[in-house]
Amino acid sequence: MTSAPTTDASTVDGADALSAILVRLGLARAGQPIEFEALSGGVSSDIWVVRTADRPFVVKRALEQLKVDADWHAPLARVASEAAWLEYAGAVVPGSCPRVLAFDAETFTMALEYLDPAEHRNWKSELLAGRVDPGVAASVASRLGRVHAASAGDTALAARFDHADLFESLRIEPYLVRAGAAVPEAREQLAEIAQSLRATRVGLVHGDVSPKNILIGAEPMFLDAECATWGDPAFDAAFCLTHLVLKRIHLAAQGAALRASAHAFQDAYLAEVDWEDADAASRRIDRIVPALLLARVAGASPVEYLDDGSRARVRSLAITALRTGVPVGALLDDEEG
Repeated sequence: MTSAPTTDASTVDGADALSAILVRLGLARAGQPIEFEALSGGVSSDIWVVRTADRPFVVKRALEQLKVDADWHAPLARVASEAAWLEYAGAVVPGSCPRVLAFDAETFTMALEYLDPAEHRNWKSELLAGRVDPGVAASVASRLGRVHAASAGDTALAARFDHADLFESLRIEPYLVRAGAAVPEAREQLAEIAQSLRATRVGLVHGDVSPKNILIGAEPMFLDAECATWGDPAFDAAFCLTHLVLKRIHLAAQGAALRASAHAFQDAYLAEVDWEDADAASRRIDRIVPALLLARVAGASPVEYLDDGSRARVRSLAITALRTGVPVGALLDDEEG
């Protein structure tokens, strides 16, 4: 995420109300100067670095209408789901996400520990800059798989994260349903995958395991779990692999390293799968990836860095993979010789 200039509270929209929330949560003192630094990069929330005399921290407030051109609304209560995911993941895999300092259920506002960007680099920015390390991909996958393995089969956790409506509004409808409407030749396959995701409920899903939501430093850390739900863990692995494929198409010079990263990710992830047969999980991951690729060029949230030629290539690869069942990676390997 990038930042805008630091401002005082008086110049931030709704600053008085936000300052009052911070005082009520014990994160600031009444009358104490507060500085806000707006962060950009996400579409679903307003996010600030907040600096008081005591410490910096991050505040996140959900938006009902997401910052995209399409008409895309989502329940504000998703912030509660995110806070719960961060608390759970941080407990079962220590250091895998920032600590939740406070959550205000009345205003859907969450405060998180501040992570110094000099020590916690954004993985998407690193990849787009051409700094591709398959070891990072493997580490991300291992940590993700450990969260999934810890959660699988936990009936209490299943009830706590029974957010099928949230996942429908944030992932299935804007990604798969809208892509199916825009690409009728793949509509049947996308509908089948959407129904499988609705029906498969075996573990805790983050829902947005994108490089933009992962910080890399000593160990990877996950952010932005607004889509967290009880569902199919294969979705998370496929979501991240989709972004590695997109960047492989976008960054031809780093193609070999991104291919190696995708293999390292899948191998490390499957090594953690103990809640089902790893081959079965691998097959579902391979099936979901082309659906998500098509969603990122024809759904409600198209990826921003692809040119028209690359978008057409993604579309063609995804349709072929959906129709034939051949994994996207294998199709790319054949294309590139």
